[in-house]
Amino acid sequence: MRYKFILILLCVAVLSGCWDSNEPERLVYANGLGVDYKDGKIVVHLQIINMQGLAKSESGGDPSSLNAADVGSATGNTLDEALFNLYHTSDRRIYWGHLSFVILSEEAIKTGNFKYTLDLLDRYRETRYRIYFYMTKGPVKDAMLISPIENISMAFSKLSDPKGNYNQSSFIPPINLREILIELNEPAHYVSIPQLKITEQWTGQKEKKKALLMENIAIISENKIKAILPKKVMNGARLVNEQFVRDNVNLFSGTERSTSVIVYGRKTKITPIVEKNGKVRFHIKMKIKASVDMLKRNITRKEYEKELIRSIKEEINYTYQYTQKRGLDLFRLSKTLYREDIKKWKKIETGGRIPLDEDSIKSIKIEVLLQDTGKQTLTPIFEEQDDKSSKN
Repeated sequence: MRYKFILILLCVAVLSGCWDSNEPERLVYANGLGVDYKDGKIVVHLQIINMQGLAKSESGGDPSSLNAADVGSATGNTLDEALFNLYHTSDRRIYWGHLSFVILSEEAIKTGNFKYTLDLLDRYRETRYRIYFYMTKGPVKDAMLISPIENISMAFSKLSDPKGNYNQSSFIPPINLREILIELNEPAHYVSIPQLKITEQWTGQKEKKKALLMENIAIISENKIKAILPKKVMNGARLVNEQFVRDNVNLFSGTERSTSVIVYGRKTKITPIVEKNGKVRFHIKMKIKASVDMLKRNITRKEYEKELIRSIKEEINYTYQYTQKRGLDLFRLSKTLYREDIKKWKKIETGGRIPLDEDSIKSIKIEVLLQDTGKQTLTPIFEEQDDKSSKN
């Protein structure tokens, strides 16, 4: 019995316990990283948020600390050096496991720091792949200091958690580290990064509030900015995007009948066709559901559906022509051919991209189902219509 007791004591003595663990309240949590380039130096900005305030939001505590954030800045010859210079000013160890977003300035991308930032975050053991990326022409630090409206936690801001906003209006799709790494390694080897802009479209009781707006995207390939696409171009890209959830489409623009519908439930299929002369063209087939939230009595159901089909086709054609002239494959037609007919893709690709002409989109076929008019069903509002959908 005595020997058994001694054996137990020896086993307890070699147990490691938790002597080297880091207590959560003794860490500093990085939420956002900004990368800029000025005067030949890398400038980093690190946003630190109060995780204790996030816990209070669920328990009904003081909301004043919810959207509180501090931003520290440092410079260096490399991104590593700048970060370590920032470490020297921190009170506690900085934990990177909750890093949510990265903002790069236009100058930082132009000087080749996009790829280096990706590589650093991909290799570091604490960072995860759910880190969203943005680009801005304005001051990076200013964008990081903007607080969400109504004391929402910084952990749920548009930068940290963009999916909520995108699911309501699917215009500019967010992109995270995992998606960037995949897209850079698949045809046509480029990524679309949302561009941030500071606006004052919200007003509080005492003063105007600054907010972040995303209307444009930056096309980045080969570690350089290939183009910045404006809002009008993105209208035609949103419905082709795989992540699309819902958005509005304007109808009868510029006329007295001007209105809009909500488009959702969209299914898109792009099919490559190899013609006899060896040229590759594409069929785009789309099925969408729509809801009329602003009903006008002088517009029939058939007219709504016909105008919706016309508007979507016009947007898609405009976007394709605009990007094709600039050597861009925004609809990822190269990737489509790569997936469907890799032998043909290998014959005609250059750098992962296939040649695209003005008429590479052979046809656009859209099927529309006008589901309802908001809270009311279509019948008896559209009594004169017996058919349920339009095709064109």
